[in-house]
Amino acid sequence: MGVISQTVAYILPLVLKEWRLTPVEGGSIASYTFIGLMLGAAGFGILSDRIGRKKTLILAVAISGIFNGMAYFAPDYTVFCVLRFLSGLGMGGIPPLSVTLLSELVPTRMRAKAVTTATCGFPFGWSLSGIAAMFIVPDFGWRVLLAVSGIIALILVPFLMVYLAESIRFLSGKGRNDEATEQMCRIEKTARLSASEWSFDSTALGHHKEKGALRQLFSAKLATMTILVWLSYCFTLVTVHGLSVWIPQLFVKAGYSLVKSYSFSIVQSMWALVGGFFLGFLLDRFGRKPGLLLSFMFGGLSILIFSIANSPTFLYLAGIATGLFVLPLPGVLHVVAGEIYPTRIRATGVGWAAVASRVGSILGPIFGGAIQMAGLGFHTFFFIFAIPCFICMIFVSFFRVNVKNDALEEVSSKLLSKS
Repeated sequence: MGVISQTVAYILPLVLKEWRLTPVEGGSIASYTFIGLMLGAAGFGILSDRIGRKKTLILAVAISGIFNGMAYFAPDYTVFCVLRFLSGLGMGGIPPLSVTLLSELVPTRMRAKAVTTATCGFPFGWSLSGIAAMFIVPDFGWRVLLAVSGIIALILVPFLMVYLAESIRFLSGKGRNDEATEQMCRIEKTARLSASEWSFDSTALGHHKEKGALRQLFSAKLATMTILVWLSYCFTLVTVHGLSVWIPQLFVKAGYSLVKSYSFSIVQSMWALVGGFFLGFLLDRFGRKPGLLLSFMFGGLSILIFSIANSPTFLYLAGIATGLFVLPLPGVLHVVAGEIYPTRIRATGVGWAAVASRVGSILGPIFGGAIQMAGLGFHTFFFIFAIPCFICMIFVSFFRVNVKNDALEEVSSKLLSKS
């Protein structure tokens, strides 16, 4: 889905020229997408806690592909923004659902590495989108890139229907223990393990009749963590999407060719997969709070490298650094959001955390456009966008629990037992 979300950055210079848009209007194109992402994250998160992770994820992927492909036919700026908004609804559901499903399936000892590495598939998709843009846009135009990304999403749907596993915790938490047992046997068979005798206790996994609701995220025991995680998400995504949307245009304005500007974004995105694994290792090795503090510190410092870069080689090094330490930052927050809530409201909690992140996603591109219209230079742009990483270190320092080698049920138990 990173292929779909990042197409705007690669086509933005041409869209600005064709429709004669201002930088703020150009940033607003991305922001309309992020509004859809915000609403989709909340809606699909709630739906997932009711009908299941798998069905909801497949629906989200299909919606994102259909409307992104339809943007190929957009006759003007307004219609294009509407279609990107609708595509964003589907895209918004994909990260929280993926995080929830992974958190509930992978072993405790490697949960952070699994979640951060998997979520860095999104920026890796950005690099694939950039590579596709290099070959498609110069010869076939920017619209074809939208069509190709939409088709890729729709091709993915049947594979998800056949191979994607449902969350065992969700099934057992709903009292569907026979389905949970069947799903567990299927996973063992896929992993070529010997079949085991399984039984599930729904009460142990949080079987409750009440449905996930926003007010439960602000109960006396969870409110502080909810607010801190939301703030961390918001400030992080201001930086991530403010940079990712505007980097190609910034490099074009600095005198580089359009294809050359793509290459900087591709380098940055491809290193994100390595960064996701490394930051996940920090969280598993040192615990969530120390790992997050180190992650945000490295992220802020790497953006500052961009602010002092004065040669193409230096810029590529800055791209590698931000790929390693900035693009994976949402992934490390996904780890925390996927752990702090009980199973019955986990997808709701992760979904609403994603809503907070989308506020940052909306503000980041607009803020980046405003910085340029204010006449601030290339290096100042990056200096300003490094600041949110250091602010997030303050939020993390107040987290109420430091998770390290704890099962999901143990994490929520710790939080719910704290005064």
